[in-house]
Amino acid sequence: KIEKSAKMWLDESSHTTIIHKGRIIMSVARLSSRNHPLSELFSLVDQLCSRFEETRSRQGRPRRFSDAQIVKCLVYQVYYRIRSFRELEWKLKQDLWALRGMGISEVPDHSTFCRRVKAIEEDLYYRVYQEILTELQPEARVCFWDSTPLRSSRYDRDAEKGKGTRLGWFYGYKLHAIVSEDLLPLSWDVTPAGFYDNQASQLIRSLSHHDVFLLLADAAYDDHRLFADCKDAGIHLATQVNMRRSPSPESFRSAHRRQNWRFVNRGLGKKLLRKRSRIESFFSTLKMLYGLEQPRLYGIYRYYRHVLWVILVYLLDRLMNKWMDISTRKAPWNR
Repeated sequence: KIEKSAKMWLDESSHTTIIHKGRIIMSVARLSSRNHPLSELFSLVDQLCSRFEETRSRQGRPRRFSDAQIVKCLVYQVYYRIRSFRELEWKLKQDLWALRGMGISEVPDHSTFCRRVKAIEEDLYYRVYQEILTELQPEARVCFWDSTPLRSSRYDRDAEKGKGTRLGWFYGYKLHAIVSEDLLPLSWDVTPAGFYDNQASQLIRSLSHHDVFLLLADAAYDDHRLFADCKDAGIHLATQVNMRRSPSPESFRSAHRRQNWRFVNRGLGKKLLRKRSRIESFFSTLKMLYGLEQPRLYGIYRYYRHVLWVILVYLLDRLMNKWMDISTRKAPWNR
C-alpha cells in the first residue's frame, strides 16, 4: 500500500506519477479526452458536423444529444466491431474514457440510437459524405468497378446464394462499388448475393457529379446494356472479355462489345486494364481494418446500415491522414 505521504505529480506527458520519498513508484496514464485512441476522429467529426444545421425533431422534448455526438458513437461502434445498439449502449456504459472523448455525460438509450441514426442517415450522412469527398478531391478520371461477397447468417431470409471468384459458393450479400484511382468510393450499393454484377447499372447514374472518363471492370461487366448506359453518361467502359460460349470475339452481336475487345487486347487498353485489380485492396482494407464482413448480421437493412458507417469511417480516416500528411494507405502497424 502507498502511504499517505506519497505525493501526486502531473507531468507534461499527461501521466499521473506517484512519488514517495523521492522515488517514482508508479506512472499511470490520465483518462483525458485527448488521450483516447479515437480523439482525433472525434474532433474531425465535430468539425464536419458543425458545418451543417442540426436535424430537427418533428415533435417531443428538446434533444439531449447533438448529431455530432451520435455520429461519434457510430464511429466507436465501427472501430470496436459492435453489432447492435443494445451492445453499443452496454459497451459505452463501461467506457467512461470514450464518453469523455465524445463529450457525453450520459449514455443514450438504444431506442434513442435507433431513432436518431435513422434521421441522420436520411439527411446529414450524405452531406457529410459529399463534404469529405470534396475535401479529399478524388482522382476520378480513371475509376474501378467491382463487387465483393459479404457472408451473413445462415438464417437470414433476405440473403441469397451466390458465387465468388475466390470464396466459391456463399450465402449472403454483395457490395458493389465504383472507386476512384486513389481508392475513394464514389458510388456503391448492397444487394443480395444472387444479384448479377451486370445488373448494377444504378451506380453509373450516381456518377453524374464526378468527372469520370474511363471505367475499368472485370469480365462480369462485359454487357451491351452497361456499355450503352456508360455511353449515355459520357463514360468509356473497358472490361475484360466474357466469351459467353461465343466461338470468337468477332462473332459478338453487340458493336460495343467488339470495340471493347479490340481496345483491351492491345496497346494502351491492355496496360490500363491491369490497374483494375487495385480495387481489391480497397475491399481488403474495409474487411481487415473495419470489419466490413459480419457473418452474424441478418437482414439486408442491418447489413446496409453496417456498410454505410464502415465506409464513412474509412473516409474519415483518409481525411485525417491527408491532414496529417500521411500518404501511405498501409495498415497502421505496417507504416
